[in-house]
Amino acid sequence: YKFEIKIYIYIKIMRADISEYEKVEAVARKFIEGVKNGKSDILKGIFHEKACMFGRLDKNTTQEGSITNLYEGVDKVGPCGKDYVARVDILALEKSVAIVKVVEDNWGGYKFTDFLTLWKKDNEWKVVAKAYDTLNCQ
Repeated sequence: YKFEIKIYIYIKIMRADISEYEKVEAVARKFIEGVKNGKSDILKGIFHEKACMFGRLDKNTTQEGSITNLYEGVDKVGPCGKDYVARVDILALEKSVAIVKVVEDNWGGYKFTDFLTLWKKDNEWKVVAKAYDTLNCQ
């Protein structure tokens, strides 16, 4: 007996329209604006109400839980100095999910790498999770 097996692989390349990249980048830039100016009210406009945050602040301190921890920290630290700098990289973007990397230097004495997970619902992008690490952990 001779058997022939045919395997068909269909790959659909998904890529969002450029305008979606611009919308996601705008959310990340709002994140930077809120942190830089020490204004959690700005951040509250881009985070989902049920957003969470996880990260290691230093060797002995982790943060886990509600995004309200970020709001409290931003309000406590207040506006950043002129040496604060940040950059945005969109790592992945699909129809309704995006991953953004934000690198920050000199926020309250820290150097952060933030990974923001965004979710698009009702044509609006919101941050649903923030995971981060700092160079202060070394």
